[in-house]
Amino acid sequence: MKRRLDLGAFRRERRRYVRGAILAMAATAAGGCEAAPVSTNTSRDSLGVTIVESAAPLWGARDAWRVEEQPILDLAEAGSGEMHAFFRVRDVLRAGSGDLAVADGASQQVRIYDATGRFVRALGGPGEGPGEFRSLWTVVPRPDGRLVALDRAPGGSGAEFDLGSGLVSSFRMPEGVSPLRHPVPSDVVWGLDLAPGTDEERRSAGLRRPPVTIVRLSEDRMSSDSVTSLPGYENFTVTEGDDIPIMGRLPHAVPDGEGRIAMGTAEALEYSIVDGRTGELRLIARIPGVSLTVSSAEIDREREEWLGSDPSPFIREMMARLPVPSEKPGYQRMIMDDGNVWAGEYLGLARRDEPQKWYVLDLSGVWLGVVVTPARFELMRVGADEVFGVWRDVNDVEHPQVLRLVKP
Repeated sequence: MKRRLDLGAFRRERRRYVRGAILAMAATAAGGCEAAPVSTNTSRDSLGVTIVESAAPLWGARDAWRVEEQPILDLAEAGSGEMHAFFRVRDVLRAGSGDLAVADGASQQVRIYDATGRFVRALGGPGEGPGEFRSLWTVVPRPDGRLVALDRAPGGSGAEFDLGSGLVSSFRMPEGVSPLRHPVPSDVVWGLDLAPGTDEERRSAGLRRPPVTIVRLSEDRMSSDSVTSLPGYENFTVTEGDDIPIMGRLPHAVPDGEGRIAMGTAEALEYSIVDGRTGELRLIARIPGVSLTVSSAEIDREREEWLGSDPSPFIREMMARLPVPSEKPGYQRMIMDDGNVWAGEYLGLARRDEPQKWYVLDLSGVWLGVVVTPARFELMRVGADEVFGVWRDVNDVEHPQVLRLVKP
């Protein structure tokens, strides 16, 4: 049964979060008065919440992980024909014993390839019927080898597939709920409930972040239980409607497969760990020394990318009303491997073709180091010794790829 959003609990949790952060900073300041060796990270336990701040990465030059640019496998080059042509790829992951699954947004198909890149079969397709999608976005691997494919739209369609026999069941997500990405096999499907704003909020102009709620779906995936809330998608309200602000912040939430959720607001380079059943805040991890300041030139460049080559006067006027940010988001995407949180630096539209730095922290909150992914490569998932994503060539043709992750 889906529970109502408890804004009172949300505000209490935020106050608890702030109190913990203040105590941690006070302790750090007090410690700074003593002539003690500088620690790469400090951990405080305040009000039952562990707070970890990392001043420097744990890895040295010899320990650092790196991603090789030359792909182990490129599915756009592994064969020919329409099943090796991709557009709007939303997810790439291992499925079954070495197979690869690709969620292709243009065809609304989950395409399966063997370990050599040979096309095996397609699951799903466009439409409203069983096993069909309108906005295919992500795939949840199950421990038994089946796949659960999900629409991105709140209340969208979902389907469970067996790699051998095809469609097992179909369902519709609870109204208002969008799925989360699941980095490891899971029997549970998690989502974000986008609570509608109040009439007063909808009438008031300005920058705001209506809260969203992390939810745990029922076994049949048609109802949900609330876990906890956090600030949602940043938007700017004007008389004519809503617009996405320049360098707007998003909510981030990733289940770890062990009943915990890593979540963040992107207000800073930090994340929290909450219990997936009770919503209790367990840990706050942050890297306080990374500058998020942006210059006016960076903002102008980002604005021009948003406007495009021939914007209408109405669009230009809307963009001119948007507030000018002084800082960029703490990260653009949060993902997880089987034990670590990866926070990708914010590139936005203007820098989307550049290499991307990923800050890697373990689940105890310690900053391990930085991994850089190649230019024009969108990282989607991380395995034990490989990463998955999409590389775009100079013609913007999409190449789902597997790259080697080297761990000295």
